[in-house]
Amino acid sequence: MDIQAFCHLIDHTLLKPQATRQEITAICLEAREHEFATVAIEPVYIPFAAQILKGSRTGITSAIAYPHGCWSIGAKCREIEACLRYGASDCDYVLDLGALKEAKYEKIRQEAKACREATGSAILKVILEVSLLTDEEITRVSTICAEEGADFVKTSTGYLGSPTIKQVELMANAVQGSSTKVKAAGGFSTLERVEQALALGVERIGTSSSIKLIQAWGDKNP
Repeated sequence: MDIQAFCHLIDHTLLKPQATRQEITAICLEAREHEFATVAIEPVYIPFAAQILKGSRTGITSAIAYPHGCWSIGAKCREIEACLRYGASDCDYVLDLGALKEAKYEKIRQEAKACREATGSAILKVILEVSLLTDEEITRVSTICAEEGADFVKTSTGYLGSPTIKQVELMANAVQGSSTKVKAAGGFSTLERVEQALALGVERIGTSSSIKLIQAWGDKNP
């Protein structure tokens, strides 16, 4: 994989609540320069980022119901619709973790279906927060999301622990054979970790360490 293809796997991320417009400007300019897949930001910054990224190959990932997922299905759908109007290309929503822990899988399915419909032709990623889940929960919810047409299942928000490579593998195995892909996020700040994820078939990396990673990739693959 050449450096350009590697860059286009990355969602260049800034989701800290104290982020400033100066910092958003900086990551957008970095994303334009390196042609990262998207910048991943909070919804309030989407119109601002859209102006900076206009005409570039870089899209905008909006964090939905972030970071805890404790929104109603209707609220998540309305947030998705608003973010798309603002200029988002991708929507990453945190699923209803309480419903999952109560084994309310039909509600998880309804949520995934509704969010898929709200997203339309834009890219939908479902954040599982795998560090809080059992292996069985990871497999089952990944399968549900794939069945409901999610473009990606995503490991984590980055707020509540880092996924293990085994957990990434469980997700990859669960969606195998479907059109759903895996996004690895939360602690993927070293090239070693990223390469382990890519070896499992991961097709998107969410990270705030993008510049460090592409420098390491370039050094290893001159």
